[in-house]
Amino acid sequence: MTPAHPARFAQQVAAAIRLLPESARKELRTALEQAQDDPLSWPQADRYDLDDTVRVVTTGSAIVHYAILPEPRHLWVFAATVL
Repeated sequence: MTPAHPARFAQQVAAAIRLLPESARKELRTALEQAQDDPLSWPQADRYDLDDTVRVVTTGSAIVHYAILPEPRHLWVFAATVL
């Protein structure tokens, strides 16, 4: 089954994720799969609620920001902080 919003990753984000231990990558993958199926399931990254298209995923080992882009429908994963 194809996700409703396939994820695309910035090159630097993909490189940072590859450095995570396997268990941390699996946890992040599960969280991002949830985001692909329901992009609004994660909280807004903008604390002033000005842009509801930018969301943040947090796991025990990473914080990842993504934008919900409408055409073509996908998630742009543009920032990652490895904890």
